[in-house]
Formats: sequence, structure tokens, C-alpha cells
Amino acid sequence: MKHTRDERRKHQRVPTQILIKYRSADQFFSDYIQNISRGGIFVPTQQPLPENTLLQISFSLPHYDRLITTEGIVVHSVQADSERADSPAGMGIQFKALSEENQQLIDAYIESRL
Repeated sequence: MKHTRDERRKHQRVPTQILIKYRSADQFFSDYIQNISRGGIFVPTQQPLPENTLLQISFSLPHYDRLITTEGIVVHSVQADSERADSPAGMGIQFKALSEENQQLIDAYIESRL
């Protein structure tokens, strides 16, 4: 039995639009998070980074006065494809080394959006 991408996901995702700043070993970027879950984020971009790229990421959740800074890894990279308009270019970033306090903030934010 084949599962859809949504069925394979471990965590509930919620749509959002949050400014994120991130950097790889030698580049700095600024984009917007399209959706967030307790395990990671999706960032639409016309130039997604390759899978397994390690990142330092920073963002603030709306209505929470705290900057979340953590490590992430690109686990899914989608290149622009004019034939697949339903799949925007971008990358899925999994949180790594997220503090318990930051995890609780993300969980509370997601719960407030459901």
C-alpha cells in the first residue's frame, strides 16, 4: 500500500508565514517559513539547498517574544518544475538540537493554530 506524503509525516503541520534567517557553512539567507511542525519547517525558495546541508536557523514565532535559534538539516529539496505547480520549489528542514524550551514554544504555537 502506497502512502501519501501527508500520511508519512510524523507531525501535524500548520501553515504560517514567519521570517527565517539561516546560514550554511558559507552563505546567508532570509526567506519565509510556509509551514511548521514540531519536527521541522518548509521554506519555499527558488534555490533550495541540497539534501543533508547543515544549517544554523533563527526565527521568532508570532506573539512570542523569543528568538529561536537552532541547527537544522535539509531533508527534502524540491527544485522548480513548471509541470508540477502543486509542488512549490523549496526545502524541508528538520530541527536538530532544539532545546526543550524552544520545543515547547513551537508546540504551543502549533496547538494555537489547529
